[in-house]
Amino acid sequence: MQVFLKKGGIREIGGWLVAEQIAPGYFELVGFTVDLEGGTRDRFRSLPSLHTEQLDQILLANGNRVGRVDYLGEWHSHPTFPPVPSKMDLSSMINMVENSGPSFAALVIVRLLDTFSIESTITTFQRGQSPIGGRLLIDDTPSEKLFHD
Repeated sequence: MQVFLKKGGIREIGGWLVAEQIAPGYFELVGFTVDLEGGTRDRFRSLPSLHTEQLDQILLANGNRVGRVDYLGEWHSHPTFPPVPSKMDLSSMINMVENSGPSFAALVIVRLLDTFSIESTITTFQRGQSPIGGRLLIDDTPSEKLFHD
């Protein structure tokens, strides 16, 4: 994600989050889509068709997890101000879970602090409930699966 945040510069970028639920309330991110063109300095808006194509590729790459990997929510950057949801961010996500699409979704807001550090927040939205801020754990240790004897 750091590479994309660098490319975005001071423009907001973002996309969709794809995850597997590994236990009730715990999700493992398996991929995310990216739109580097849909944002301005203080707003992110992207085209669903771009994300649908990328989502299909993520699902194909996780074919061994069929039925367990799905859309989790949205992410975008706040490169020039703190990574907390704006009123517009909250309104958009509440509208989505209350009126269309999934009954649950997460919103992750990120900001690149330096070359490697990402500052982030996560807010979860569930139909009929108020948004809840939560902990976002980022594990950047290499996966055991990447190493072969």
